[in-house]
Amino acid sequence: MRIAVLVLALATALPDDDKPLKVQMVPQDAPGHWQAQLLGELDHVVGDKIEFGGQTMPAKVTDKGALELDVKNDGKPRTITSKREIVAVAIKGSGDKPKTLTAKLEFRKNEEGKWVYRNLTQLHVVIGTEQFVIVDVNGNGSYNDAGVDGMAWEGRAWLFPLPAESERWCSATLDLTGLQFGPLGESPTIKGKPIATTVPAALPILKGVNEERVEIGLTPRPEDVTLSADLQKHCKYMEMNKTLTHPEDKGKPGYTDEGNKAGLRSILGQGSPPDRIAEVMVGTYFHRQDVIRPGTLAFGVGVDGAFTGIDGRSKMTAVPETAWPVLCPVPGQSGVGTTYGKEAPDATPGHPSAGYPITVYFGTSNLKLKDHKLTAMPPGSLQAPPGTKLPPGTPIDCYPFDPAQGASPDMTKYQACVCLIPKDPLKVNVDYEVSMTVEVAGKPWSKTWRFSTTVAKSSKDKAPGR
Repeated sequence: MRIAVLVLALATALPDDDKPLKVQMVPQDAPGHWQAQLLGELDHVVGDKIEFGGQTMPAKVTDKGALELDVKNDGKPRTITSKREIVAVAIKGSGDKPKTLTAKLEFRKNEEGKWVYRNLTQLHVVIGTEQFVIVDVNGNGSYNDAGVDGMAWEGRAWLFPLPAESERWCSATLDLTGLQFGPLGESPTIKGKPIATTVPAALPILKGVNEERVEIGLTPRPEDVTLSADLQKHCKYMEMNKTLTHPEDKGKPGYTDEGNKAGLRSILGQGSPPDRIAEVMVGTYFHRQDVIRPGTLAFGVGVDGAFTGIDGRSKMTAVPETAWPVLCPVPGQSGVGTTYGKEAPDATPGHPSAGYPITVYFGTSNLKLKDHKLTAMPPGSLQAPPGTKLPPGTPIDCYPFDPAQGASPDMTKYQACVCLIPKDPLKVNVDYEVSMTVEVAGKPWSKTWRFSTTVAKSSKDKAPGR
């Protein structure tokens, strides 16, 4: 069944240029442990000293395994013996009126028995009516290291890299740029405007894309008006000819060179409402990547009638090698879908239904999936503390994919990816554990993580055909 979408025939005026917005930053205790995909480890191994907020704190592990930490660097170390302990450290900012902040550092032993620490004090940020947090990811007592420290939308568990002053990024309602502030949140400034798209009916597509991105720790991005204008021409072509297609035929109504090129570089859908198309795309394998590319700087979006499009690959920046891999779903994610969205090409040909794809993207296509396992776990496994011994789960058969195996291996190679697709749809409201061992450019990589499904989405939402 097609779902008709009313589209304005003419583009409407976009919001005015960026204007200064009111922004406030206040330190607060973090409610729990943040996670990040693109920012490396948030727990930092304690060496012979910790440099934090311009201070040096000598550290030493005793013969009995305790941690001696000289917080004030006065020769009077504090001995930490418990598995987890909070240490308050006062730090001073910069500028004419520097802030003073008392940060809470968590010290604990990790699963390898090493002492690690992280900064549990965050900045609570209010921009207009939107709320965010900024986290000192590298644990140096400064919160304004762009691309190194982390930021999250309110209510989200995963950090995306703190945007640089020159970057454009988004909240749920704002298109933002020009973020700058002192190391402890002093004198913050930012500019922006309401988030918008050239064709208003395409705005739910962009918002849906950003919802999917922040859910797994990727930077939310605005529209590129040129990309959208071209893609809109292609969506109009598809609607005029009632066909889902990447290339355009010069002999058919609505053909344009710009639309033809946009169609070839975009992912396209038919029959899914604009506010669901990004979610539907992420439920596929081969189309998923264009929503969750970590290097995308702006998106083209289009809609006309039953046809939608997303261009997520035309405006990108290089991704640092340290940012890989990118997982989907991410560890601890709840509300994950249950089924594979059939697409063209079809990753499970001849099989009418399959389970939600589990993908890991790397910065190289020199990959070999050496081992894998997917297990349905007992209830409550997702919330179990690390190291908890759990009853055995139920193994789930999967189709494995790497650049040399699975349907359309060239597509897998192009995406620099490995993937598991369960042979049958996943069960609703079940915790799953996945393990993968991958040879990455000759080096081993392995990870085990858990996620949880939710109630299956309506069958009326169609997957993309192209």
